[in-house]
Amino acid sequence: MDVLSEVLATLRFGGAMIGSATLRRPWGISVDPTRNAAIHVIRRGECWLRLNGEKEPVRIGEGDVILVASGVGHTISDPADAPTASMSTVLAANHNESESKHRGSATTLLCAKYSLGGNGPHPIIPLLPPLIHLSREQIVANESLRLAMELLRLEADGNLTGHDIVAPRLLDGLLIYLLRAWIEHQPLGAGGWFGALRDRGIARALRLIHERPAERWTIVSLADSAAQSRATFARRFTRLVGEPPLSYLTRWRMNLAAKALRETDQTIGEIGRAVGYESLPSFSQAFKRATGRSPGLYRNAPYLPTD
Repeated sequence: MDVLSEVLATLRFGGAMIGSATLRRPWGISVDPTRNAAIHVIRRGECWLRLNGEKEPVRIGEGDVILVASGVGHTISDPADAPTASMSTVLAANHNESESKHRGSATTLLCAKYSLGGNGPHPIIPLLPPLIHLSREQIVANESLRLAMELLRLEADGNLTGHDIVAPRLLDGLLIYLLRAWIEHQPLGAGGWFGALRDRGIARALRLIHERPAERWTIVSLADSAAQSRATFARRFTRLVGEPPLSYLTRWRMNLAAKALRETDQTIGEIGRAVGYESLPSFSQAFKRATGRSPGLYRNAPYLPTD
């Protein structure tokens, strides 16, 4: 399994909402900065996107798609300063509007919102850029992404049996296609963690960390795997990934441990050893530093909702 697949496979996707609507100016949708990520597809027309804290809105054209990361509040609207309401309210009120009724004066949207479940630290969440914006031309050129979006459109337009099961799975796939397409258009050395996957040496070190988290990795051994000097590797890894190699290793171990605590019957000691800790106290201390709770409390705590 490649590194991106490995990371995404450990991400727990919670509930999902998909809807479409044709909206006549003025209209506005707001998405609170919760643990929900959002995807917006502009099927017809255009609109404006503003991330919370940003002064200038971004124009989103017909056929474009945007992914706004979990925890990033934002609005989409037309005009840019239109009053807003929640996504569910706006979509429910306008779902049955006909595109032809407002042709030339309206925007047709497909919006999806889904929660990133789980209470533990997950490496991908802080590494996602606040906004991924792909143009119509980029989508048309990517057949997998284009087909995935078409399936999402069909699901949003119809009240079909099994929607609650199909919707999250479609979004799982669409997220991967979106990330793939975005990575492909990043210049070398850009794109943070995702861009680092295009650097042969750093990608190899990341793959080893993910494949063998219990290994006693050091800067020297990871640098050797990347065929780089210790200083060059540490500097390059930190610049591309966003944190030092051993900090990333610890965070990945804690993510795997959190997943195992929630989803398996392994003992805490077994889980600790599986992620590289020989003693229970050392694992418990590391886990508590990362999550704020001991492994036992984390395992027994009720699942926290994300909406």
